[in-house]
Amino acid sequence: MRYAWSRMLLASLALLAGAGLGCGKNLRVEQADQGEQVDVDTLLNEHLQRQPMVTVGEAYRVMLILADGDDQYTSFDQRRTALEERGAIRAEWGLEREEPIDKGSVAYMVCRIIKAPGGINYNLFGRLGVGDRRYALRELEFLGLMPSAVPYRYITGGELVDLVAKADRYMADKGHYTHEAVDLSQTLQENTDTP
Repeated sequence: MRYAWSRMLLASLALLAGAGLGCGKNLRVEQADQGEQVDVDTLLNEHLQRQPMVTVGEAYRVMLILADGDDQYTSFDQRRTALEERGAIRAEWGLEREEPIDKGSVAYMVCRIIKAPGGINYNLFGRLGVGDRRYALRELEFLGLMPSAVPYRYITGGELVDLVAKADRYMADKGHYTHEAVDLSQTLQENTDTP
């Protein structure tokens, strides 16, 4: 009887602690809605910078901006379909628009978009879907695009913007962007002919 109150207190604390340990989904509906409504510059420079977690909808939009330079899609389903067709995401992941996205999923999308060469594990096991996100994260760590992390951690808005900037620089350095050829001799001649 003497310790009955302490047992009841411990049981109550255990029940309360168990209620908040990942039993439910962490949905961010308002954030996902806002991330889909703002223009590209506002999304990258203002909206995402303030977000402690990035939603799947926002990440898909940013990945299409990285791949195409702009987001021409108007809905989450269109973005998901476009990324699935490019092989940047896997349908079996079952990611929902309002859920926070993890670093491994983002790393996989970036690796596919920038055409990262990858190592043996990334190409052998990652392409089969065994550890695909883990090996993609390791590849981005090797390329210097992401710091070392565990693949199941949520990515922050600032981390995503930093990653996209580094990935953009990587793509430019590797010649992934198409540029119009400029004939400098003709331009030079035109400039010297004018009085």
